[in-house]
Amino acid sequence: MSRRMSEAASVCSFDSIPTMADVEATLGSVDMNQRYELYSGRLISFAEVGHPCGHPVFCFLGLGCMRYYSIILEDLAFKHQLRIYCIDRPGVGMSHTTEPEAWTPLRMAEIVEEMANGFNIQRFSVMGHSCGAIYAMACALRLKSRIVGTVWLMSPWVHLTLAKRMKWIKHVPTTLLKSQSTASLLYKSLSVAAKEPPSSSDPNILNYDREKLCKAMLEDNMAESLEGANNDLMVCLELYHSFGFSYKDVKLPVHVFWGTKDAVISREAVDWMEQKLEQCTLSVIEGGTHGLLWRADVVSQMFKGIASSWKLAEFERSLSQRWSIKQLGLNSSGNRHLAYRSSAYNATVQQAIQTSNIYESLQQASLHPHQVLEDPERF
Repeated sequence: MSRRMSEAASVCSFDSIPTMADVEATLGSVDMNQRYELYSGRLISFAEVGHPCGHPVFCFLGLGCMRYYSIILEDLAFKHQLRIYCIDRPGVGMSHTTEPEAWTPLRMAEIVEEMANGFNIQRFSVMGHSCGAIYAMACALRLKSRIVGTVWLMSPWVHLTLAKRMKWIKHVPTTLLKSQSTASLLYKSLSVAAKEPPSSSDPNILNYDREKLCKAMLEDNMAESLEGANNDLMVCLELYHSFGFSYKDVKLPVHVFWGTKDAVISREAVDWMEQKLEQCTLSVIEGGTHGLLWRADVVSQMFKGIASSWKLAEFERSLSQRWSIKQLGLNSSGNRHLAYRSSAYNATVQQAIQTSNIYESLQQASLHPHQVLEDPERF
């Protein structure tokens, strides 16, 4: 049971299985039901989970999934000192809707920028699951300078030209697609996710009756708004227009998790990302399905990487604050590089990002943080 559900149930054991009342009380808490007013006057609903003073991370969920999904990230986010902001896209949850013809992933980046400014969040990380990957990549493109470290994606949606398993949908009339029951689509998605095998590699994951949680999420989705799910569907299928950008335009490092039993995204699609993106790492999860968001081992690895990126950013900031440009020896012609950006240090940084352990990587390269701080020109 998560910390939040433990409080709702007035118990302290993580081995307890929450009742339906515990689930409903948790989903009804203040942090799970916040709203932000944009300059346009439209309201956007969102949830905050994890460490109250943690590093900010914007999380983008899959097709039609509202902010309540983020509760499964609560304990691991707290453990890694991360604060997860999960935003309901327009028409989902309590967020005001927008015309599907006008909605694009890049507009989501504008919403994130406005909310980050409103919360005085200067820099943040991004993560996305399934079609939420489109919006995470849009932020990586538009808000590159504000994103810390790697863009983290699970079971990422790709352009239909690459999603071989879904190409046939392109030929289905838009009116027919919009007439289908969104509730049934969501129920199927949640049911599949609930069957994702649990992981015993990390005990700090929500221990719950998944069927109860899925039922509560679906009921709350239906009680609020499902219109945004159709907007998401139109974006995924690119029926009104394309994404507005290509994943290849993103220059930030990207880490992709994909399960071998993913029935939605093909191996060819994630292989394309690994090959075509400038900096892309692919982690293949043997036996994993499309619902990797429910896997403790996957989420734990991702959060560990995010936390490491923040440590690295703080380390680099401490260097820049301690050494002035003059001390680092950068002349007016710019012939010399900043010492802490030397090839030796950059190689170490890349290794640190991959291994998610900054200080061990520095030691392996005989570069201790204190050595770099005291005499950066040696490197």
